[in-house]
Amino acid sequence: MPALFNRRLRRRLWHSCLMVLTVSLTMPALANSFEVTDLAGRKVLLPGDPQRVILGEGRLLYTLAALQPDDPFQDLVGWRDELIRFDEDVWQRLQQRFPHAEQLARFGKAATGEFDLEQAIALNPDVIVFDLSAWPALREGSTLGTLEASGVAVIFVDFLTQADLHMVPSLRLMGRIFDAEARAETLINMRQKALEEVAKRLPEPLQRPDVLIETAAGLHPECCRSVGDDNLGRVVRLAGGNNIAAERLPNLFGQLHIEWILSRDPDVIIQTGGDWQVLSSSSIPLGYDVSEHETRAAMRELIAARPGWSTLKAVESGRVYALWHLFYNTPFQFIAVQQVAKWLHPDAMADLDPAAAWQSVHETLLPYPLEGTFWADLDPAP
Repeated sequence: MPALFNRRLRRRLWHSCLMVLTVSLTMPALANSFEVTDLAGRKVLLPGDPQRVILGEGRLLYTLAALQPDDPFQDLVGWRDELIRFDEDVWQRLQQRFPHAEQLARFGKAATGEFDLEQAIALNPDVIVFDLSAWPALREGSTLGTLEASGVAVIFVDFLTQADLHMVPSLRLMGRIFDAEARAETLINMRQKALEEVAKRLPEPLQRPDVLIETAAGLHPECCRSVGDDNLGRVVRLAGGNNIAAERLPNLFGQLHIEWILSRDPDVIIQTGGDWQVLSSSSIPLGYDVSEHETRAAMRELIAARPGWSTLKAVESGRVYALWHLFYNTPFQFIAVQQVAKWLHPDAMADLDPAAAWQSVHETLLPYPLEGTFWADLDPAP
């Protein structure tokens, strides 16, 4: 009996030690994990220190550059590469400073079914961050379920729509994922201050000028693509203007007929542009490698090519402006609000300095200096 008792005791002690060892090995992972709610309203358990991340939306790199300026690519194993095609000047600056970015795996657009699921799983990512626009397609197909079943944490953020509701939580999510919460809060505070500076200067009573926003002006042969009440339409509203396209476009983006624009005769025209000369020589160049002279010359050429536009009161009064298109889907949209407000209400916004605010963003947060042209005006005709 004593021998049997000793064997049972030893067995119990062994099992107890094994349980303690198992718990001790798993506790750090459990303790470091944390639950978040993403912009699709999903509760997701994130690993405490993700080091293998895929960006399912390439424009998220603007945010990541502000959060991890020492190396925005250090935690990435792959990304959607549209930034290379649609914002070449930013890509070249990042590539020169961080040449290892060239080795990252590249992915197509998830919202249109071009995301390579097998390639993603083979990279063994901890986290994949998608733009909220990809949520319907991923939810309806098998991609999201397959990724989750493979142990990948999938997060949705949004810098494109409902910025008043989505921008701050998206920044905070990105800050947690990339261990850059303090920098995320710095950017959030800069944004809030910039928007407050506009709001407190808007004249009372507020007379909202009619504004036409032409997105990616000249990039496509037909005139004119525009935006509804959200995104850059919201920028115009915050800046104290009336976005006329919201009368015709129920969705985020859409097409306006030139005849309707001529009949509506807006007070102000804002055309967006970027580093797209390779894609279309008639587009309006804006960005880090562009001079104001180049931008203004392209604006004049495009307006001259538009039938009837010379008679629009915005053109006759010189109230035609160009704005960097990439403000539309980045956390720096508040800079656009300030500059548009200055165009729409020049007297009320006389002491507002969006150029200084944009300079501060670069000096405080970004890994490359501010150069080039990000907005321009068309001088009144003599």
